Amino acid sequence: MFRLARGLGRVRILVSCQHYWPEPFNTGDVCEALVARGHEVTIITALPNTGMPGNDIPDEWRDSARRDVVRNGVRVIRADLHPRLTGGVNRVRNYLSFWRNANKIARSLGDEYDVAMGYQFSPVMQADPALVWAKENNKKALLYCFDLWPASLLAGGFKESSLPFRWMRSVSKRIYSQADRIAVTSPLFDEYFRSELGLSVPDSAYLPQYADDAFLSAPADSVPDGYELAKTNLTFAGNVGQAQSVETIVEAAGLLRNEPSIAFHVVGSGSHLDACKTRAAELGLHNLVFHGRKPVEDMPAYYAASDAMLVTFEASPMADYTLPRKVTTYLAAGRPVLAALDGETRRVLDEANCGLCCDTADAEGLARIVRRFAALPNEEKDRMGRRAREYYLVHFTKGRFLDELEALLANLIEER
Repeated sequence: MFRLARGLGRVRILVSCQHYWPEPFNTGDVCEALVARGHEVTIITALPNTGMPGNDIPDEWRDSARRDVVRNGVRVIRADLHPRLTGGVNRVRNYLSFWRNANKIARSLGDEYDVAMGYQFSPVMQADPALVWAKENNKKALLYCFDLWPASLLAGGFKESSLPFRWMRSVSKRIYSQADRIAVTSPLFDEYFRSELGLSVPDSAYLPQYADDAFLSAPADSVPDGYELAKTNLTFAGNVGQAQSVETIVEAAGLLRNEPSIAFHVVGSGSHLDACKTRAAELGLHNLVFHGRKPVEDMPAYYAASDAMLVTFEASPMADYTLPRKVTTYLAAGRPVLAALDGETRRVLDEANCGLCCDTADAEGLARIVRRFAALPNEEKDRMGRRAREYYLVHFTKGRFLDELEALLANLIEER
């Protein structure tokens, strides 16, 4: 646990993050929870587009009156940007336009905050406005790192020798090195900072993600369409993108197509969903159901209908370093986890003793551990689920997360 600075009372926090409600990220939940704890929070974010229909900005959000509002106690300042849409060119324009416009907003804000926090998903530049504001106002900044950059570009198909990768390596080194403190979702991130980026950074604070409170509640009694409880049901829930390698699940389902007691489910959407559906059709699979994206409030029923949850990842440097948020959600729901993933995810699941693992992106290995899991007695499957929930309650609760985040911010203020 971190040392908690005392006596600071209400803290004024400036956050920068490209993604915020109504986009499907938990940034809003964290900011609102800090407000509920008595702090004042302002976030510089983007007009919603990622995860919206067509990855475009909805018409109702183009109204200038919605650029600077207070929502559930959080002041939300939205920067113009080019919408995500589809394709690599639009993605680059999306990233760069937010970076430029959000930095302008950061420079326009006065010395009215005590500390800044860059909430860093992809790309790394979305944390920069917090650092820009902190530098110009002689304040401290925390960078909370979810996605390693430029390693995330490798998962997106870029080569290390490419100009974009080499440029982003320089940008990433500058941004990470300018943070006064870094918090990470996996302790292995420090290895990347030091060995791959050559940064001389102190040990980062380990601040793993928590799950939505809905997954700790009793599930609904209804069984979602497509689930037959007499079978062993295995579910992947979340984004179906290139990095998630859901293709590994499709290929594993193909290897088990002649085992009628085993059923695979994919609940979610993303850029690779159509490719996964096409491959499943090519294989003639009847043991794999694509349910599409569902509201978070509906998800506990899908978890409850599942005997185990699946996590996969593309073979890339990110695979070893990352603990996907879906893993903590799976644990909170009290479900066993079957993972085709090495590194930090394997460490957590082995330590929790709540699932089975194989090598990253190994379809044959995944099919093998699925068979092994299906053959276990129901009592052992139930014990795995209980151990998953117990591990979550010790390591990954929302209350623990907020306590440690508050301590990090308070300690930075004390260091001024």
